[in-house]
Amino acid sequence: MRILYILSSYNIYGGTPKKTLDLMKHFRERSSLYVYDNSYSEFKELFQATGGNVYEGFHGWNIIKHLRDIIKIVDQNKISIVQTQFSMGETLGLLLKFFRPQIKLMVAFVGPFSPTGFKKWMANKVYKKTDAFVFISKYVKSEKIRQFPVLENRFGKIIFNGTEKRVNDGSETVDLQSISLLDIAGLIGWKNIQVAVKALDILINIQGLRNIFFYVAGEGPMRKELENMITKFNLNDHIFLLGYQKNVGALIDACDIFVHPAYAEGFGIAVAEAMMAEKPIIVANAGALPELIEHEKSGLVIDPFDPQKWADAVVTLLDNQDYAKNLAQNAKARAMADFSREKFVTGYNNFYESLVG
Repeated sequence: MRILYILSSYNIYGGTPKKTLDLMKHFRERSSLYVYDNSYSEFKELFQATGGNVYEGFHGWNIIKHLRDIIKIVDQNKISIVQTQFSMGETLGLLLKFFRPQIKLMVAFVGPFSPTGFKKWMANKVYKKTDAFVFISKYVKSEKIRQFPVLENRFGKIIFNGTEKRVNDGSETVDLQSISLLDIAGLIGWKNIQVAVKALDILINIQGLRNIFFYVAGEGPMRKELENMITKFNLNDHIFLLGYQKNVGALIDACDIFVHPAYAEGFGIAVAEAMMAEKPIIVANAGALPELIEHEKSGLVIDPFDPQKWADAVVTLLDNQDYAKNLAQNAKARAMADFSREKFVTGYNNFYESLVG
């Protein structure tokens, strides 16, 4: 059993490359990787260090050149399973099936959003020829079946993403002020950082809790809008948009409360990492997040659009330290049981074997 992963880039700040890296670490010489975008090349050596084969095809939208490269990789490495995601990768997988029909094509759905127009038409074509599907949560599965009814009775499985506690790698100095709230998220609309900003306005400017600080590790197109919002509320000394951070483990270790208000999260790997680090956690009651955090047992699950409730949740955890500690301990136990890297890899291994068998 040899697997080829088709990946858009080496960007391990994103959940999909990160979990692909974990899979390659496990399958080692049985794995190969084809990357079709040359961004984030600084992480290439991490994939090479797994012992798997790493190939690049920076051909833009030249499908013919991509397909030529992939067929060569499949033949040279005796590939039996091709795992892909996103429109470009799915299209390449479909075309590969015409030339190498013996290949088992597997699509891994990594988020809930539906393509539109031609991409949606093409996705329907791909899914009719795809041999197996992986969903990263019950939420993603239900959304994908709603968008593509052809998936209803197809061979598929829910495999939660997995992780381990992020370690402090010493690559960057981390100095968070107390009391510190942290989110690890892209600065895009559905990550919903804006509701946390509004909650900080309530906590600091209305309730006078000026010893609270909020840090966001991530980057995205909403940076300017969020910066304007922070300035509007006079919170520049309390909210910090850190951009991408390499030493995520140190950030999580240093924070007092982890918050994640995203309203369309397909899984939430950063939440699982905070659970592993035994942190009190507040998440949105939306997307897949309630599948990770059970309200008032392993964290607090809050309406994603009500900043007052987010402010109240922060105060609840600050005023009840024993309660917060108990939630954090339960979160860690849940993560170790259901969201460990070992369970994630075992789930994929068993699924691969059932696919080729």
